[in-house]
Amino acid sequence: MRSPLKVLGHSLVIAWKDLIEFTRSRIGLVFSVVFPVMMIAMFGYMFPGSSSVIRDVSAGFVVEDSGQYGQEVSTMISRLSSDSGLKLVDVSTVAQAEQSIMSGEIKGAVVVPQDFSERVQGQKQAKIIVLTDPSNPTISTAIVQAFDGMIRVVSDQLAHQMIESGMPYSDPEFVLKPLSVSVESIVPGGASYFDYVAPGFIAMGVMMSGLTAVGAAIARERESGTLAGFLMCPISRTSIILGKTISQTTRNLLQGAITITIAILVFDVHIRGNPILIGLILVLGTLSFLGLGIVATAIAKEQESAQFIIGLLQFPMMFLSGVLFPVEQMPALLQMVSKVLPLTYAVDALRRVMILGVGIEAIILPLTVLAVLAIVTMTLGVPLFDRAVRS
Repeated sequence: MRSPLKVLGHSLVIAWKDLIEFTRSRIGLVFSVVFPVMMIAMFGYMFPGSSSVIRDVSAGFVVEDSGQYGQEVSTMISRLSSDSGLKLVDVSTVAQAEQSIMSGEIKGAVVVPQDFSERVQGQKQAKIIVLTDPSNPTISTAIVQAFDGMIRVVSDQLAHQMIESGMPYSDPEFVLKPLSVSVESIVPGGASYFDYVAPGFIAMGVMMSGLTAVGAAIARERESGTLAGFLMCPISRTSIILGKTISQTTRNLLQGAITITIAILVFDVHIRGNPILIGLILVLGTLSFLGLGIVATAIAKEQESAQFIIGLLQFPMMFLSGVLFPVEQMPALLQMVSKVLPLTYAVDALRRVMILGVGIEAIILPLTVLAVLAIVTMTLGVPLFDRAVRS
């Protein structure tokens, strides 16, 4: 029986050998330092204090009433909005506001109805309507709270003006609260929490499997020697990449279909959009992430280095793409980072189709971004892969 000291000595020798090999991997060494620094910095900026703060969120402003009180209240709301984190965008009609919400141009809207002045003059409580986007419940709640606070201030100011003017009134309750807020979803019945999270997790699953599957498989086959067998066959490098791409795309579509089916049957998730459009988003997302995974694997000489690079791509996308934390509540710097992450566009497109039931015209931007990324990374991936296997 070997002594514990000898076992420990051998263990230390092996550990030293592994550490020496690790220091020889420049990519692994760099990313082992970059990754924890990026992680702590990202979370430090994501959660600086209050998570309920909204920053420069665009909201529509529809003024249907042209009467005295409608114009006065509109002016008050515009003045108060500058301190609320909202950027009011003038919109002509409620229909246009709903369309802008569906296309992602604005995140909600406030409406001064056509009969607003008439109701105030008739000493009947007048309502301000707040339109919400069920595909982003956290931001919708923040917008409702912001408008609710503004309307309370406006209501108090309006009541004070009426009392000072000596306006006769028969209903004391009207003078105490002349205005109220009515919250309406642009989708009948609204959406549940699972309606919101399901598209995000489906997109994240596509991202994780797309980045790791083909890249890790190629790296593993290259290290085990099975890739050499492929290269000895009379087939092109493009065929190898394309074959693995088709395989993974099929698996991701099947995975997405299973996830959506379970979400519908078990969690009562409502799918309002076209299934074909959902499939198109999954295909473009898969191709984008597969391309990134192939490029990452091609520039790394060892499987471990490839995993470092893929991890560095995965981690920011998991937390900065709106899957778990609304992009609009992040600091401006992280919002800029989010705009260059492909998962942001995949999540946004899926949510709009699945929750809002929009058509392809409302998600042209995210589809274009995913398509361009897929084309660029696949085009780069084949020659990089060819050069890597020749070296």
